[in-house]
Amino acid sequence: MKCIRLFTLLLISIQAFSQKYAIEKVSIIPMDQGITLENQTLLMENGKIIEIGSAAQITIPNGFQIIDGKGKFLMPGLSDMHAHFFNEQGEYKNTIEAELKVMLANGLTMVRIMAGHPNYLQARQSVREKRWLGPDLVVASPQLVGRWPWDTTFRNYAVVDTPAKAEDAVRRFKKEGYDAIKITFMVDRPAFDAINKTAKEVGIKVVGHVGPKVKLPVALAAGEQIDHMDEFIDTLLPDTSYNHGESVSDMNLWRMNAWNTVPYLDESKIPALSQMVKKSGIYVCPTNYFFISCFGASFTEDHYRSKPDFGYIPQAILPERWRVMQLQRKMPIPPESIEKYVAIRKKLTKSLWEAEVPLMAGSDSPEWFLMTGFSIHDELRTFVDAGLSPFAALQTATVHPADYLGLPQKGRIKKGMDADLVLLNQNPLENIDHTKMIAGVFKNGQWFSRTALDEFLSESKKVLE
Repeated sequence: MKCIRLFTLLLISIQAFSQKYAIEKVSIIPMDQGITLENQTLLMENGKIIEIGSAAQITIPNGFQIIDGKGKFLMPGLSDMHAHFFNEQGEYKNTIEAELKVMLANGLTMVRIMAGHPNYLQARQSVREKRWLGPDLVVASPQLVGRWPWDTTFRNYAVVDTPAKAEDAVRRFKKEGYDAIKITFMVDRPAFDAINKTAKEVGIKVVGHVGPKVKLPVALAAGEQIDHMDEFIDTLLPDTSYNHGESVSDMNLWRMNAWNTVPYLDESKIPALSQMVKKSGIYVCPTNYFFISCFGASFTEDHYRSKPDFGYIPQAILPERWRVMQLQRKMPIPPESIEKYVAIRKKLTKSLWEAEVPLMAGSDSPEWFLMTGFSIHDELRTFVDAGLSPFAALQTATVHPADYLGLPQKGRIKKGMDADLVLLNQNPLENIDHTKMIAGVFKNGQWFSRTALDEFLSESKKVLE
């Protein structure tokens, strides 16, 4: 066994120095349109696509490592636009390098981390300098909050309970090199306005939550990129006499007075809501699988244990996970309200898509019983379950993240673009679950075969135990 492991590590090391690859006889999913280009040859050098064409037209130059793509499908690497690290949970251990390998092994070539910390900036740099293997990292700032009633050991937040504090935090985090400003809990309107005003002045995007102190129309007017569809459901209430206009968004999912509003939600308002979101020009990251698996499904303990994610959740964190699950399961929520909640999230997602609102895939891992990497495939499945085509679902993890981040060299397969690619054994345009059938990944000019990816998973699981 030791010899096999050493051989695999040697193979990975050799691959790291090979910068020229040719994939021949492969079916390419370019993602600029929902088609499959069959029997293609793709050449890449130093992490860039230098030629694409039919196998009959392209002669593979000397010095290129040839990868047989016959019967396989090549698509752009996947993005997870809402993720975290275990560093901010449990015992606050820094296992970032191992987590990055799990992400890469699951086809993620870009990940946005949504609650910043200096450790995450260091990880971003380590990946850029190729000292660590993993997806490109986009790191949002420490989360800006109105107050913080939880454990203060790990400081990935800043309390901004005045406009002056809000302005200072935005300027500080921009200077420190974060890629966006993250808004989270209990931010009031004056601080929210100061955050967005200052962000525009210094040239940085604002992303994250929308709370009841701000409300959706204000966030849309500010151009905030909204995650979780916060406050979307609340706009479906008949009026503010129902729980002060608050329904089952965000933290209110833990409050029965919010669940009591669900029978009164008016689904006929969804198309108008979608048009309002479309007019604002924002991108939306629904994180549906996280919410549905937590609050919309009665999964058993055996179900969670059977999922591939489970083996990567540190043992020190699991007792708290089980405790929270039991608390949620004990809430006296009528089954019909849970069913309606899930149906509304799906209808909102489909309606936003039909209104041509750009949607982005985000897992919110590693919350609940999810592991970043594995869970992005579950999130893609929720888009299809909501009524999107597999192609539209794939756009949420390829084209749309690249467009939102202003990265025209990513998200599609074209000559001159980054060769961040995933080779699949089956066609995801036929079945979205085929994104799990990974034969290999190209990232940072390197080819990682299935054998290498399995080695990453094995090593990382030992670190994360």
